[in-house]
Amino acid sequence: MTPLLRRSLLWGAGILVLVLVLGAGFRFPWGATAAAVTGADPAALAILVIIAILCLMAKAWAWHLLLRPVAPHGFWAAQDANFVGTAVNNLAVAVIGEAARVRRLRALWPTVPFGTAIASVVWTRVMEGVGLAVFVLTAPMVVQLPPILRGAEIGAATVLIVLGGLIWFRGWANLPAGFPEPVRKAATMLGQIGPWHRLAAPALLALINWIGQWAAFHFALVAAGIDVPPEGSLVVMLLTNLATLLRLTPAGVGATQAAFIAGLLPFHIGAAEAIGASLLLQAAQILPVMALALILVGWNGLGDLLKPAPAGAPEKAA
Repeated sequence: MTPLLRRSLLWGAGILVLVLVLGAGFRFPWGATAAAVTGADPAALAILVIIAILCLMAKAWAWHLLLRPVAPHGFWAAQDANFVGTAVNNLAVAVIGEAARVRRLRALWPTVPFGTAIASVVWTRVMEGVGLAVFVLTAPMVVQLPPILRGAEIGAATVLIVLGGLIWFRGWANLPAGFPEPVRKAATMLGQIGPWHRLAAPALLALINWIGQWAAFHFALVAAGIDVPPEGSLVVMLLTNLATLLRLTPAGVGATQAAFIAGLLPFHIGAAEAIGASLLLQAAQILPVMALALILVGWNGLGDLLKPAPAGAPEKAA
């Protein structure tokens, strides 16, 4: 195949996909989506915003507890850095927001070692995984899990067993020499967080965060006028977090909408209404955080944190 023919086929395929997307978009009942957004219940929206902020504060508190014993810093500095990092995540993809969180904290507390701060962020994510596993295992005590989530219980139990073994035996700190150097270096940094008993409170806060997220998704559906049982909002929450795990788009735009549509389909909720609920959730999660971050660092500050750190930055405060 000649280069010219290859380019022609690619352009033709791209134009065809664009035409199909535009055609589907014109036929989509956007009026129902607009009605779900404009007719949202103000009380449910207010509760949603409060829960979203409290969930972020719980995440920052867990991070603070993990980092404080090995790198003293202020509680409100951790909250500040977490809000700013989340705002950067709303504007970027991948893990830029995590890097921004560390850079912001070190700007406020330059004595925090870079490697230890990175290790604490990784441990925070591990604790979120532990919290999710506990949440999935205990949720059936409150609601009946749909068949689509039955396999998740087995996965959650496996995650808890593996992580429990690593934590108890400190397996992350003594990896064999056969592991790649970056992996062994990361394991050494994880070991800087200290004894396993320090992980109990962060894991509890992670569990509280997941319960709060479940409530946030439920109130997003309530605000949009969608009546589904609690297990419906649970399915949507888990699918949304799975769909946005790799952070391929800023703030998970697109992936969140797809997860809402897929999660609500078994409950006979239309795509237009599902998208409306997803937009309400994202507005509650994004707009207050962006406003607070602009107050804390300003637009120029967010722009600086979106840029890659200059060479040598890990050795000094950002």
